Amino acid sequence: MGLVGSLFSFIVFLSCITAVCGQGTRIGFYSTTCPNAETIVRTTVTTHFGSDPKIAPGLLRMHFHDCFVQGCDGSVLISGPNTERTAGANFNLRGFEVIDDAKTQLEAACPGVVSCADILTLAARDSIALTKGQSWQVPTGRRDGRVSLATNVNNLPSPSDSVVVQQRKFAAFRLNTRDLVALVGMYDFNRRTHDWNSSMRVFHKQNIQHDQKQSRSNHGPNIRTRPPKTLSSKRRCINPRGSRLRKWQYF
Repeated sequence: MGLVGSLFSFIVFLSCITAVCGQGTRIGFYSTTCPNAETIVRTTVTTHFGSDPKIAPGLLRMHFHDCFVQGCDGSVLISGPNTERTAGANFNLRGFEVIDDAKTQLEAACPGVVSCADILTLAARDSIALTKGQSWQVPTGRRDGRVSLATNVNNLPSPSDSVVVQQRKFAAFRLNTRDLVALVGMYDFNRRTHDWNSSMRVFHKQNIQHDQKQSRSNHGPNIRTRPPKTLSSKRRCINPRGSRLRKWQYF
């Protein structure tokens, strides 16, 4: 399987990790109770994407942050003191207004039927499709999580983690190095990254020292040994052609 296929397998797998798998999800779960559910979510995401294309990578990132903590239960959407939403790793998540908008419309069409966990999962799928990626059928029927703790976010892969630590975190969910690479490519989906994450990802001292030992013969003096004090908008731009086109060539 190529890395592109691995990326899609990885994203689909996110939708069925940990306890969520045992909730009886299936394709067409809302076919009778809310037949227009997926259309409503897709239309909402498309509308927001039209006015702000960066919302697509935001929704995809939020989905990953939700799934990697306690499964895809929507617990990242819960607001309040000490919730997942308040954790440092989730400080810059975006797209909450899209989920709220879709939920409002779904409640008007079929009250109390569609879970926020399913809305977020569908929105992530639609974000991929809107940026010229592959679409797929999403099993639905997830129940919304009732517990959301900032401390549970600690097991998310961090920009400051070494490769070994990230591999260990992925392995805990039966994900391999190929899946890790797919995620790194998925983060390139963002047109810009936050200053801190960008500088830490590229210039983190421990990783740089490790890379220097491994790759000095290839990179020589071009390897930087300390993070820059500031990053200009040009340096932060990972995809200078804009976020409407996904760089599938990465894989």
